[in-house]
Amino acid sequence: MSFPPNLYPSIHICSLEAAKEIDHNIYDGVITIEDSFEENPLRISMDICPQLVLCFDDISQPVDNYILPDEKHILEALEFSNKIGNGSLLIHCFAGVSRSSGIALAIIARALGPGKEKEALRELQKINPHCMPNKLIVWFTDELLEREKKLFKLTGEMMEMND
Repeated sequence: MSFPPNLYPSIHICSLEAAKEIDHNIYDGVITIEDSFEENPLRISMDICPQLVLCFDDISQPVDNYILPDEKHILEALEFSNKIGNGSLLIHCFAGVSRSSGIALAIIARALGPGKEKEALRELQKINPHCMPNKLIVWFTDELLEREKKLFKLTGEMMEMND
């Protein structure tokens, strides 16, 4: 599946706790990635800014009744970021490390285009120095963006270096 390269929003990544404290008026959009068992979800009034809520757990293989990340989650995030254009976008999950970083990487990699996988990962690391993108999100991003597993391999190398 091909996507037209374009500018991407100014991305801010954080945890759910931080997202609940932030002034959402400063963003053009918010992507909320919540756990399937979240009891206190963050919902933002459309008067403040648009919000996309994705519900899946931080897992890379099936576990009990948890929800795996799926291609549809990435596609929804890419479509939402298109609407934001080059505005500002907050992406958060519970810890602000794995799922949010994976979705941010998809947005950045799509915008930078093929052959810029290292640059996309470097940009993500600037935005979130503690990023550890969810492996399954990166795997699906590679497939959707037709990157021949380059993002997946580079992300794996980065995570090994951080161990």
